[in-house]
Amino acid sequence: MKRFAYFVALAGLTIACAPKEKEYLFQGDAVTGLAGPIVLSDESNLFYAPDFVPDTTRIKRVSASTGVSFSFGKAAWEVHLHRGDQTYSIQTIELHNGERYEIPVFYSLTQKVDFQFEGEADSVFLFGTFNAWNRGALKMNSDGQLFTSSVKMAPNSYPYKFFVWNGGRAVEATDPRSDSVSNGMGGYNSTLVVDYPGEAPVALEPIFTDNRSIELSNIPNDQIVLAYWQNQRLKIDTIGSGTYSVQIPEIDPKCSYAEGRSYLRIFSTRNARLSNDVLIPLESGKIVRSTDQLARSDWHTAIMYFMMVDRFKNGSEANDSIVPNPDIDPKANYHGGDIAGITEVLRSGFFEELGTNTIWLSPIVQNPWDAWGLWNKGGVTSKFSGYHGYWPISNIKPDVRFGSPKEVHQLLDEAHEENFNVLIDYVANHVHEQHPVYVDHPDWATPLYLQDGSLNTERWDEQRLTTWFDTFMPTLELRNPEVVDYMTDSALVWVTQHEFDGFRHDATKHIDELYRRTLTRKVKELNLDRRIYQIGETYGSPELISSYISNGMLDAQFDFNVYDAAVSPFVSSAPKDIENLVNTLNQSRNTYGYHNLMGYISGNQDRSRFISLASGDVLLSEDQKLAGWTREIPKPKAEAYARLGLLHALNFAIPGIPVIYYGDEYGMWGANDPDNRKMMKFTGYDSDEAALRADVQALTTARNREMALLYGNAEVEIVEQNVIHITRTYLGERVQIWINPGPYPILCGVSSENILAGRLVEGDEDNVLEPLSFVYVKE
Repeated sequence: MKRFAYFVALAGLTIACAPKEKEYLFQGDAVTGLAGPIVLSDESNLFYAPDFVPDTTRIKRVSASTGVSFSFGKAAWEVHLHRGDQTYSIQTIELHNGERYEIPVFYSLTQKVDFQFEGEADSVFLFGTFNAWNRGALKMNSDGQLFTSSVKMAPNSYPYKFFVWNGGRAVEATDPRSDSVSNGMGGYNSTLVVDYPGEAPVALEPIFTDNRSIELSNIPNDQIVLAYWQNQRLKIDTIGSGTYSVQIPEIDPKCSYAEGRSYLRIFSTRNARLSNDVLIPLESGKIVRSTDQLARSDWHTAIMYFMMVDRFKNGSEANDSIVPNPDIDPKANYHGGDIAGITEVLRSGFFEELGTNTIWLSPIVQNPWDAWGLWNKGGVTSKFSGYHGYWPISNIKPDVRFGSPKEVHQLLDEAHEENFNVLIDYVANHVHEQHPVYVDHPDWATPLYLQDGSLNTERWDEQRLTTWFDTFMPTLELRNPEVVDYMTDSALVWVTQHEFDGFRHDATKHIDELYRRTLTRKVKELNLDRRIYQIGETYGSPELISSYISNGMLDAQFDFNVYDAAVSPFVSSAPKDIENLVNTLNQSRNTYGYHNLMGYISGNQDRSRFISLASGDVLLSEDQKLAGWTREIPKPKAEAYARLGLLHALNFAIPGIPVIYYGDEYGMWGANDPDNRKMMKFTGYDSDEAALRADVQALTTARNREMALLYGNAEVEIVEQNVIHITRTYLGERVQIWINPGPYPILCGVSSENILAGRLVEGDEDNVLEPLSFVYVKE
């Protein structure tokens, strides 16, 4: 391995070539995009230089700031960072490749938390979001009566439970010393809130002064502020007590950022606690103040629409082909939706009228022609076709039942012409047993049977990287470089030959980091004229979810924890559940940042339709898949449409990307799979459906027009009568959002003249926000 030359810098860990004298700001191409931040824990943390500089031959030197030490790893340019005894939680890493690159490093705060369980048991295990809900990972110590365990935890809110074994039987138990909140799936969890130490930092709310400068005010003397242009630190000028100015110098005309998009970033910390981060887009070095200056390549502007291709629109009957097997219930067979149908809907102006700008397609690769799997429950028996697309027998060819390569190109060309991004759902974790990769290389799969002879299927946590989804779906060994090269090369076909704008990655938590890093490196090496956005699917703790998000892996994941936390309060309006939702929202901002690109869903293909839960037609406590097979779910009650509107209002109010599951814009109803995958309806909306769709259109319009809803700071709180209040602020422009899931009206001291979405009712003394309603107001 190439040896490192080290030196101690004032702030940062540096990779360098010869320094370059600069008269202007200059940012080269050694680092792709915005580098970092890196989060350091109490333990050693990997700094993998190729995540930032794929061409490592350009790297000359790495150095660390005072208080940060490091050690060599086994791989080239692999460094393990070790935090020192620091009193604040931002350091800098610098890269040099003819010029300086600096990467912010945050320290996560942890403290020891003691848990105990008292009761009769043979053994007790502690599990929760902090260990990805793994029931067997943390066995508690016992003195015969009291079971105890200690866990290092960062400040946040943590749902947890006990897994209690007694007499050969196991049950889940909550902690009687803790509040219990709904888990959004019919059960309850205990909740622990770990608080931050010391006084909180003051929120950063920059004020626009001119096209190249902003001001920050009311900053305490002990609060540290760092500013960056792209990946270079900027000087911060003190212009008064607690008041700072950040100037953006002119950009070198030879720099690629002299024309086009770059960013100003600001981070701050006080008492080892981070404040909100600031992200301000620049156009040719000048501050962007209007959404008219943004483009589809600015992914913070994305409003995503997700459809099951087979269930959306039949545009060509010529490719219709069900699996001719009587053992398949029609609900689990092909319905005729295809690529031509989506293109037809695009041409109709449907997506533009709704206000979405990003289309996410379910997998369109070739799936098997025969029947597989089995549902046998509740008196219903059925096999399945591969209409959903998640059983690939090819990773590079479109399924002929969905369309031809020419039709895929047609969709992409027309979408791009209309300024839409299109994502493809890519399956890398597994293949169908008929896939040539498995037929020709059975050794490329993980073992179907474990060493004890038991079947390695659906072991989502204890065998996370090897478990099979079913006996006919081999999981690929993506810790094997040969397998990774094959699967990543296959993925690249969709962004080179077909020019998709990004990937939704299936089953992310079951895929080793080697695959993520390899694919992202290969994407960067393509030097495409567009940024390829990558979002993953992981069910688990924020720590597990965020572990896949970095410069060298994913841009984002779906934040299912927020959806789960939102279900119960928006269905039942329970005060404790509303408090849990706000805690979860704050946890997400603290984990993923105030300008994350996470996906926030109205629903998906693996869940009952939210509106049927809100109507009480499907119960959180029942087997919702069984309900989907055995019951005809009725049209929702009128108030359920209002409750679904609250969920949309939340998703559009917070940082991240709102994701509409097809039909949720008007209130398609149903239980879980297969009932949540009915054919889309484009006309014939009744008054409830039309009203909800109009509300969603108002939300998309607000999101598309207001910089504060895209790049603004976000503060979330509970106000009177358990109403959720969200404030978004961008350079002095403010949008306030009130969401009222409760049964009582509240007074809102704001004018109804500047309503962007939702509604207020005029009262005797002030405007009123009615129960089960929301409002967005611009100040």
